[in-house]
Amino acid sequence: MKITSPDNRHVKEARSLSRKKERGVTGKYLIEGVRLAEEAAASSVSLAYCLYTERVAAQPRGRRLLDRLAAAGVDCLEVDDRALATITETEQSQGIVLVANLAPAHWEAVIAAPEPFLLIVDGVQDPGNLGTIIRTAEAAGVTGVLLTPGTVDPYGPKVIRGTMGALFRLPVATVPSAKGLAASLRERDISLAVADARDGVPYFEAPWDRGSIAIVIGSEAHGPRPFWGDLAQLRVRIPLAPPVESLNAAVAAAVLLFEAARHRSVASTRGL
Repeated sequence: MKITSPDNRHVKEARSLSRKKERGVTGKYLIEGVRLAEEAAASSVSLAYCLYTERVAAQPRGRRLLDRLAAAGVDCLEVDDRALATITETEQSQGIVLVANLAPAHWEAVIAAPEPFLLIVDGVQDPGNLGTIIRTAEAAGVTGVLLTPGTVDPYGPKVIRGTMGALFRLPVATVPSAKGLAASLRERDISLAVADARDGVPYFEAPWDRGSIAIVIGSEAHGPRPFWGDLAQLRVRIPLAPPVESLNAAVAAAVLLFEAARHRSVASTRGL
């Protein structure tokens, strides 16, 4: 039976998941759109249920997706467009949302990975930026992303859209204490490379460590907190042509991550 009421319990719960507090209370988050639903279905994400409209079921791509979800034991519930419109944040809804169970990676497991190539995001608050950073990290071959307190929640709808599915595959964990994380990295001999716009080696001249490394990126406005620079084995900057003074955090992360990845690849090829 098609759900038509915005007050249906599934619709109400899905609608509430745009808020961080409700995600914490329910232990669930929202995945919106056909592409992201396909990415989630192809990953190990634990899915609670699916809400979809008739137009999705009428399309071959949508029908295949719904069949795949149903075969995996996901409860697929048809809703009308009016009910779904109360849930989605995008202007042109694609007619499908998934409600997934929160199962974030644990930060200690992330840093314990063999030959860690980590990204630490320190205080980035823009959801779109964080989503792009996570997507870029996966593309560069990062083994895990660690978020310090004050960084935006990775399970917000805008962040998830920005990751384009990377969040479903790449370990991402929020740490309880930035200084506690720094101490754990030191205990494991994981080198710190910190982005420092004012006092660092140009990234293309930096002696990137080919072993275990964590790169720290802060917000465009403030950069990483000062104690990261005090602990760093390497401080790097991206030289900018004037009058440009700073780069978007996601762009800066991409430049540094792919340079580090290039060095790691060269070292691996040489058997170092």
